[in-house]
Amino acid sequence: MTIGGGVHPWSLPTTLHTAALSGHVPPAIAQILVKRGIETPQALDLLLDPPHKLPYDPLRISGMDTALKRLYAAVNNQERVGIFGDFDVDGITGTAIISEGLTALGVPVSPYLPHRVDEGHGLSNAAIDTLAEQGVTLIVTVDTGITSFDEVDYAKSQGVDVIITDHHLPHDGVPNAVTALNPKVPGGDYPFFELCGAGIGFKLVQGLFEFYGQPWDPGLLELAALGTIADLVPLLDENRYLVREGLRELANTHRPGLRALYSSARVDPDEITAETVSFQIAPRLNSAGRMGDPMDSFRLLTTTDPDEAGVLTHKLESLNMERRAVSEEAYAIADKLVEDLGELPSVLVISDERFLRGVAGLIAGRLVDRYRRPAIVIAVEGNYSVASGRSIPEFNIVAAIESCEDLLVRFGGHSQAAGLTIPTVDIPQLKSRLEAYSARSLENQDLVRKLEIDAIITLDELDAGTIKWINDLEPYGQGNPRPVFASMGVKVLETFHMGREHQHLRLRVEMDGAQFTALAFNQADKWRPNTEFVDLAFTVMNDSFRGKGAIALRLLDFKASEG
Repeated sequence: MTIGGGVHPWSLPTTLHTAALSGHVPPAIAQILVKRGIETPQALDLLLDPPHKLPYDPLRISGMDTALKRLYAAVNNQERVGIFGDFDVDGITGTAIISEGLTALGVPVSPYLPHRVDEGHGLSNAAIDTLAEQGVTLIVTVDTGITSFDEVDYAKSQGVDVIITDHHLPHDGVPNAVTALNPKVPGGDYPFFELCGAGIGFKLVQGLFEFYGQPWDPGLLELAALGTIADLVPLLDENRYLVREGLRELANTHRPGLRALYSSARVDPDEITAETVSFQIAPRLNSAGRMGDPMDSFRLLTTTDPDEAGVLTHKLESLNMERRAVSEEAYAIADKLVEDLGELPSVLVISDERFLRGVAGLIAGRLVDRYRRPAIVIAVEGNYSVASGRSIPEFNIVAAIESCEDLLVRFGGHSQAAGLTIPTVDIPQLKSRLEAYSARSLENQDLVRKLEIDAIITLDELDAGTIKWINDLEPYGQGNPRPVFASMGVKVLETFHMGREHQHLRLRVEMDGAQFTALAFNQADKWRPNTEFVDLAFTVMNDSFRGKGAIALRLLDFKASEG
């Protein structure tokens, strides 16, 4: 059932068969679990306390045995190993994982993260030359490489072997490397396809240490968790394990860089969650790759010097502030370009010389959120332009881009996020072909964004037991979103406007004897004076202003009650 809301129509939950969970969890939690495929007490036990088979045996990844033998030779021969990663948080953390793992075994390493503007995505001949000049005889890629056919061949011609670790979709086979570790390569039997780059890097180090009969450093889990959360892969199965265990490590980290970053971002280590990483930590780590040198974030994560950590944190904070300002300016331009289109096509493709490639993906993501359409934002840079795209679940954006491969210099990504480089003169043709492709693909899809309600409850159901269950279902993120509740006919006791421009709203609400504070960020303009009863759509959040353990309702939408 769908009803009109204040921002988007609300999609109310259908009646589900929750009898098998009756007596085990509160009714609202049972509704949420069944909706997410957890239909029995046994399935719930597996979710909350996964078996000790996790993390899975790395040797189940096709090619892992070959990779371990090559790394064993590198350890024995004291070869210098180059670790080439992508410049986002996933690539940076994966590069740190492999670098620290090999260093612990006495291997000299040369980490390399390309500059987004000067070098662009992916392994390059210039990077190979730089690493070879440093004495590197083996390169391990992280979060990249699965489409680097020519570059791998060039490395071999220079006497440098390559092991690929990547999670992006392969295209027309795999490069002629020593091996390619990627659960998405056809023919493997690894039980989980959705590891990110840092996750696969962790599996390589896990496999190497088990090969030597040594325990791997649990501190690597905090790096794997950072990469997994930041890359928006589903927080299910092994990813859930990596994030849950990694968050525990993050709360007690010994890394001076992370401790300095927590202080700068006002993060309480005791209350760190996946959402904390997404909104407070990852953007700061990503700012170096977007606006500067990603090696600064690598050094922050791996330094043992508190003074260096402080200097690097200050630098990232400045870059993050610059990123925010540039993003806001670019989004205003992008939104105007979209509005000027008039009737919206089923995919948004916009280009402008004022866009910076470092924020193109952020802008595309915001356009997707606003218009609920796939979006590709192209930074025009002269003869060649660079784009980032983001998508909606119903649309495979990398498949759409692949249909235009003849126009492109390079492309890569996965179903929900992709990037490409294109001759600037071909942008109009790319736009028309993508619009035609998406019109066919999405012709039967409803592109109106709905607010999905997981369960309808009365506020008195939000007792200590239900709150505990909400906390037990952490970590929340892609594939396991924070539950969205709706309560109808809630009495408004008090209203307050907050913020410099009074753009936020704080309500004190009551229903069936239960009172809560409800916070509506950037929604004050919707409030109508003298409203007595409201329907609320909300998630449950910690209310740090009222002390540890206090909760508030974070309003996603609200409207005056009709009855």
